[in-house]
Amino acid sequence: MQIFFTGGGEVYWKWGVFQLTEFGIQNGIFIFCRFVLIIFMSTLLTLTTPPLALSDAIEYLLRPLKPLKVPVHEISLMLSIALRFVPTLMDETEKIMNAQRARGVDFGEGNLVQKMKAVIPLLIPLFVSSFNRADDLATAMEARGYQGGDGRTKYRVLHWSTKDTIVIVTFAVLTAVLMYIRN
Repeated sequence: MQIFFTGGGEVYWKWGVFQLTEFGIQNGIFIFCRFVLIIFMSTLLTLTTPPLALSDAIEYLLRPLKPLKVPVHEISLMLSIALRFVPTLMDETEKIMNAQRARGVDFGEGNLVQKMKAVIPLLIPLFVSSFNRADDLATAMEARGYQGGDGRTKYRVLHWSTKDTIVIVTFAVLTAVLMYIRN
């Protein structure tokens, strides 16, 4: 969308409100690269870091927001639960897709509208299953007396290490290089 709606520079093609310009192409390439980097970095992070370490780190980094009554522990708990259930939801999706294929639904045939219509029989059971799983999890947490972040202790205590310093310096240098390239 950025390619066709960003003006400036030399105009290569124009039709009504759509135009292909030099700045539009540059802007589209930059935004595409940002999305690719976001997807790559988030995938790399979630594949190389245990979910509990991620939730502990999020809770630690958001700790300054506690005086503002931000539910820091609950946010990190939601992240941990979401990361935990991604593989479960993928397995559930595969099971539902196989069941729908056995009933004759073809997910790869037809145009875009037909493909979207074929996904609807997949989404409804997936949502029902997800809500049932969330309800079961809430019941289990209540049965075990979960109270939230106040007064809870940590099994693992985080300590600053040389690796942390190396990562911070690397990202600071990378940020400076990217800002220099942008200007």
